[in-house]
Amino acid sequence: MITTIYCWTVFSLVTIIFGSVGVILSVLIPSKVHKYAIRPWGYCIVKGFGIEVQAEGLENLPKEPCVVMYNHQSATDIPVFCAFLPIEWKGILKDEVAMIPFVGWVMKLSGHYFVARDGSKRDTVQVKEIVKQIRKGPSAIIAPEGTRSLDGKLLPFKKGGFVIALLARVPVVIMVLSGGKEIMPKGSSMIKPGKMEMKILPPIDVKNLPPGKMGRERLERTVRESMLKALGQEEKIKVAS
Repeated sequence: MITTIYCWTVFSLVTIIFGSVGVILSVLIPSKVHKYAIRPWGYCIVKGFGIEVQAEGLENLPKEPCVVMYNHQSATDIPVFCAFLPIEWKGILKDEVAMIPFVGWVMKLSGHYFVARDGSKRDTVQVKEIVKQIRKGPSAIIAPEGTRSLDGKLLPFKKGGFVIALLARVPVVIMVLSGGKEIMPKGSSMIKPGKMEMKILPPIDVKNLPPGKMGRERLERTVRESMLKALGQEEKIKVAS
C-alpha cells in the first residue's frame, strides 16, 4: 500500500510539472514538446514506479514516417514508450482522452490526433487529415485493440489504424509490450514495481498490399500473427469487420 501511495504521488507531481511545461511549450514552441515534456514525463514515471525496462529492436525503426502499432496490457505501457521510443511521434487517440487533465491537454494542444470512432462524416474527415499529416511526418502510434486487456490476451482489433496505414502507404512497425499487467493490471489502482519489455519488430511494407478491405485484412492478419507470436499466445485469427 505504501508503495502504491508513493507511486501515485510521483505520478501526480510529475504529471502536473511536465503537463504544465507541455502546455506552455505547445503554445510557444510546439516542436519541443516531445523532447522537454512527453519524454521526460515518461522517464520520471517509469523510474518513480520502479519499472525496469528492457528495450529490443530499436534499430528496426525506419527513418521515414511510419505507423507504430502496439498491444495494450496496462496503463504503464504509455510512460514506457514515451520514455524509450527514440523517434518523434503523435498518438492516434479517442476523443475522450483530450479531456484528461494535463496529459490530454498537452496532446490536444501539441497536435496529436483525436478520432470519434463512430463512422460519422467527421470521423472520415479526421482520418483523411491524419493520413495527410503522417505522410509528412512525424510517425503515428496507435493501439489497434482500442483499450487495455484485462488478462493480457490480445483483444479484437479495430480497423481504423489499418485503414490509416494503408491510405498513408507508410511502413507499419509492431511494438510489443509485456510485463505491464503484473505491475498495474486494468481495473486496479495497486502498483507493484517490476520489469517490462518493449520489443520493436521489423517494419511491414504496405505498398504492395491491395487497396480496400482485402489489403486491410491482410495487414491486420500479419500484425496480429506477429504480436501473438512475440507474446507467446495462440488463437484462431479473426479480422475486424
